[in-house]
Parts: sequence; structure tokens; C-alpha cells
Amino acid sequence: MGPHLLGRSSLLLLLLGMWWAVRPLGAVPKGLTKARWFEIQHIQPRLLPCNKAMSGVNNYTQHCKPENTFLHNSFQDVIAVCDLPNIICKNGQHNCHQSPKPVNLTQCNLIAGRYPDCRYHDAAQYKFFVVACDPPQKTDPPYHLVPVHLDKIV
Repeated sequence: MGPHLLGRSSLLLLLLGMWWAVRPLGAVPKGLTKARWFEIQHIQPRLLPCNKAMSGVNNYTQHCKPENTFLHNSFQDVIAVCDLPNIICKNGQHNCHQSPKPVNLTQCNLIAGRYPDCRYHDAAQYKFFVVACDPPQKTDPPYHLVPVHLDKIV
């Protein structure tokens, strides 16, 4: 009876591991558009400590995101960056756009804890950002393009 139960437990763990492996960490949570998920993950007009700000992100994914960047800007200001000239993204796509000036931002890096008690180090910075933009989905704001991915900080 013991080995039989061990076999079932091992199979269950294997199946859970396989499910987690095919579910990408950057996947958009159900019920959100890419633009809305971008806004939740990266837009923070008023400064909050990373531990508090990241709880809003981590509650959607049920895990501690290892790192994240918050732009201290309005979503509308970031949408406006989508109208600037296209540049090449890190992945080779041509739908990225760089901010015209540096912005205040906070880089959050996980230092300890397990969900839901994730603990982060805050690093304030003043840098340019690059976003990938796509046409909006039905429930997105009615702009020509909307930000869907924070490609890099420069």
C-alpha cells in the first residue's frame, strides 16, 4: 500500500510541475487585456513601497514576482509614448517606442518570502523606458495603440 500511494503522489507532483512549466510566468491573468495587465504591473502615479505595490501584482498570479518596474507616470502619458517612432524591441519585433524623456521609476527586487508574504528591495531611478505597443482590445481605452509590455529601462 505504501509504494502505491507514493506512486500516486509522485504522479500528481509531476503533473503539477508540467502544468506550471507550460504556464508562462508572464501570462496575462484571465479576465484582463494585455494593456490592463501592463497598467496593473507597471503604472504607479504615486509612490508606494514595493512591498505594498507588489501585493497588487502578486495577488493576480499567486506567486512572488522576482522583479518588477513601476513607472511613476499616468497611463495616458505612457499611452502617448506609443505614438512616437517605432524602434526594435529586445525580441526583434518592431512595435517598441522609447519615452522622450526620463521618468521617475521604482525597481522592485524580491529579497525574501513566499507568497503572500513577499518582501522586496526598492530602488528609485530616473531613466528612459521602452514599451511595446499593440492595437487595443475591445475593452481597452480607445487609442490607436496601447502599451502591452515594458521592454526595457535605459
